[in-house]
Amino acid sequence: MAERIPGIDVARYQGEPNWGAVRGAGYVFTYIKATEGIGYVSPTLDAQLNGARAAGMVTGLYHFARPDTNTPQQEAADFAAQLARTNSAGPGNLPPCLDVETEAPNLGGWIKGFIDALRAHTGRNEIVVYASSSWFQDKIAPEAWVDPGVFLWVAHYGRNPGEPGYLTDRVVIHQHASDGQVPGIGGDTDLNVSLVPLEVLTGAGAPPPPPPAPPQETYVVQPGDTLSDIGAKLGVDWREIARVNGIADPDLIYVGQVLRIPR
Repeated sequence: MAERIPGIDVARYQGEPNWGAVRGAGYVFTYIKATEGIGYVSPTLDAQLNGARAAGMVTGLYHFARPDTNTPQQEAADFAAQLARTNSAGPGNLPPCLDVETEAPNLGGWIKGFIDALRAHTGRNEIVVYASSSWFQDKIAPEAWVDPGVFLWVAHYGRNPGEPGYLTDRVVIHQHASDGQVPGIGGDTDLNVSLVPLEVLTGAGAPPPPPPAPPQETYVVQPGDTLSDIGAKLGVDWREIARVNGIADPDLIYVGQVLRIPR
């Protein structure tokens, strides 16, 4: 019998889960929405990814495709930038995933272009493509782009976990519900099972990646600013701003100076 390893996928709708509760309920892996089209980064990406990693979840990122408006090369570059920033592309992570739910001409060709471009950016050969059973059968021409490095994630609700209506030797994940109630998450959550050991997807023996560094906040000094004004405006003790920027005399700041702001 195939493996049945439970996991979830999340986007901004799931907010910031209590990942300890999620992991404690038996969910082992999660895909997290990173990007959509060009220029959109999920506002919950960093918090969800850091929390899931800290709880010991196996993590991966997905990109929501907009083939109706952009080229695959543009979208692959945008997704690759977030994969690199969060250290989510390499072995130890679930393979980067392309989520295909938007219709456009020649979807098969678009997907192949995305896969080729993403591999070139990341150096990761393994890619996951997500779609519904009916789309795999009728709309996205998997024969045009499936190769030994491509895994398939099939959405098909109302069927036994691990038994989607579209099933080939490349199918590794079945999304079997969209209204799951998961401890630690308010509201509905997508439920999945992996049909293979997660090491098959992450690369056996690869160490887990470190969490990404928190973003560095900065402030550009404006005319009339003082350190105490800046501190009050940003809710940070001005003495801390002076300390992290090596400012010995708080009166010696200048217009246009870029200050690092501690959090």
